[in-house]
Amino acid sequence: MASGKLRRRKKSIWSQTAPSARLAFGAFFIVLTGAIGMLPREIFGITIAWPFAALWGAMGWGKVGLAIRPMVLLLLFGLMQDIVSNAPLGCFAVINLAVYGLSAGFTQQTDGMRDAFVAVLGPVVMLLVALVMIWVFASVTSDHLVRSTPILASIITTGLVYLVGYRMFDLGRRPGEPPGQTT
Repeated sequence: MASGKLRRRKKSIWSQTAPSARLAFGAFFIVLTGAIGMLPREIFGITIAWPFAALWGAMGWGKVGLAIRPMVLLLLFGLMQDIVSNAPLGCFAVINLAVYGLSAGFTQQTDGMRDAFVAVLGPVVMLLVALVMIWVFASVTSDHLVRSTPILASIITTGLVYLVGYRMFDLGRRPGEPPGQTT
């Protein structure tokens, strides 16, 4: 460097966005995905596995710790999922909040760890917990064991989309910051 000064990385627009705006954008994307999911999901007779979009928010928003606004949104998304899927009121709200709590706890226990194992293990564990909870709720409310294949396909789709777009649900907390401070 000719001037001897350190070059500073140019900050992206997303990194300069306030946590409230990030939360609103993520919520909009979840609502949009859910609305599109109510349309017929078959192409050439093949049913498309639609993701559980609220789990993206639960996993991503939980990384900042527990906060009221994400919990209220996840509760509302869960009630909407219950209505759309004809599930008893509260099933998906409980699942969303449980995954949110797992995400917050996992992040608190592994704060500052940036290795790939932790980055992959957390979402995989959370999605497996969600899979089991969805299957148990569906089986209990229908009085018989339901097929797990469609639920598994939707969970895999959820995980793959989250893998690509997880930054969309990042509320801007840096490692070492106290949880719950950014929302």
